[in-house]
Amino acid sequence: MAGAIVARDASLMESLAEKDALMREIHHRVKNNLQTISSLLRLQGRRLNSEEAKAAVAESVRRIRTIALVHETLSREPGDDVAFLEIVRPLLRLAEEGLQSPDRPVRFTVQGDGGRLPSTVATPLSVVLTELLQNAVDHGFPEGSSGGDVVVVLDNTDHVLNIKVVNDGRALEPGFELNSATGLGLSIVRTLVTTELDGTIAMRLGQPDDFAAVGLGDQPRATGTVVDLTVPV
Repeated sequence: MAGAIVARDASLMESLAEKDALMREIHHRVKNNLQTISSLLRLQGRRLNSEEAKAAVAESVRRIRTIALVHETLSREPGDDVAFLEIVRPLLRLAEEGLQSPDRPVRFTVQGDGGRLPSTVATPLSVVLTELLQNAVDHGFPEGSSGGDVVVVLDNTDHVLNIKVVNDGRALEPGFELNSATGLGLSIVRTLVTTELDGTIAMRLGQPDDFAAVGLGDQPRATGTVVDLTVPV
């Protein structure tokens, strides 16, 4: 009887190990396929003459690279969940490489720990974060500005992930309402957060306490932008 139980447990463990290896291989192949699509889009972008079309292709490439990054991380970890911090860090590096310019330096940092998230949450959430970083640079630090800081704060408590994205750049336009924003990036953010993630999101003017809490020192009242994002996990 004991021998049969041991054999059954060993068989179960072997089956789980095989399933885990298969899932990691699937994630690896998905990542490779997405990178191939990204490369093809970049080649296509070089053939375009319209600056608007080039920008649209570049944004598509950025979103695909974000999803590929999630699958790359999942291909290295056991199970079908991932340490979200291990995705956020390379996302910030991608933002540093692709969004700033020498005459407009923007520093990206992360604070806290988002815990481990299932891939069904990590993937759309990574796309959301990428769009928020893009928005922070485009609207907080437009060309001609002196640059500044973008800080991402993660807090996973009692099965709720709170993300705060703080920048000390240009303030929101008076009367700005996220629900009325028509840009593609913020439309993607709003849809993913409320539909895919069953979460909430708000954008508001920064306040001195917001900047002090993330180590950005004293800032004038009602400058910069703070995004408050909450997702049940």
